Amino acid sequence: MRALFAAGTATGLTDGELLELYTARRAESAEAATAAEMAFAALVDRHGAMVWGVCHRVLGDAHDAEDAFQATFLVLVRKAGSVRVDGCVGRWLYGVAHRVALRARSEAERRRAGLGRVPPTSSDDPVADVELRDLRNAVGEELDRLPAKYRCPVELCHLQGMTYDQATRQLSWPVATVKSRLTKGRLKLRARLAQRGLAPSAVAVGAASALT
Repeated sequence: MRALFAAGTATGLTDGELLELYTARRAESAEAATAAEMAFAALVDRHGAMVWGVCHRVLGDAHDAEDAFQATFLVLVRKAGSVRVDGCVGRWLYGVAHRVALRARSEAERRRAGLGRVPPTSSDDPVADVELRDLRNAVGEELDRLPAKYRCPVELCHLQGMTYDQATRQLSWPVATVKSRLTKGRLKLRARLAQRGLAPSAVAVGAASALT
């Protein structure tokens, strides 16, 4: 622990500094290895909610999302020494989580197709379930097409329910920047969904259910 605090508290370190601490010290002494583990744990704590949200939105199943969540951070373990971030690793983790979750979803769909199964429904109205699933997928697809500077605050604040202060800590942006980009991101997302023929009320329903 002293090795970690010698470089500053985890709260005060940037993602880049935490990654450097993790990769540089994990192979040294036991104390340094402990510091490296603490640095990695700080990264998981800092970005875990966002990674989980992406995985759960894409997969829609808590168990599958948990597997994808763990796989995402295993990728970070393997590539920590080569990851290049500009102060925040969140956008990199977002991309990894999305790719891992998409791959897991494709594999699950192939398994279901091979077994002749259909996705389970959550109500007595399978048609409504299919429509809601399609709407949720549309929200996810258009969200993922937004530039990262707009996608991240929408994901954190609008879908995951984080406050401005929480999103600020997550993204290492000023509060004013988070608010501005969240507003622009919502407008862009709404416009893109409207182009797909989705009414504003449907957009709201799809966004609200994107993580359920």
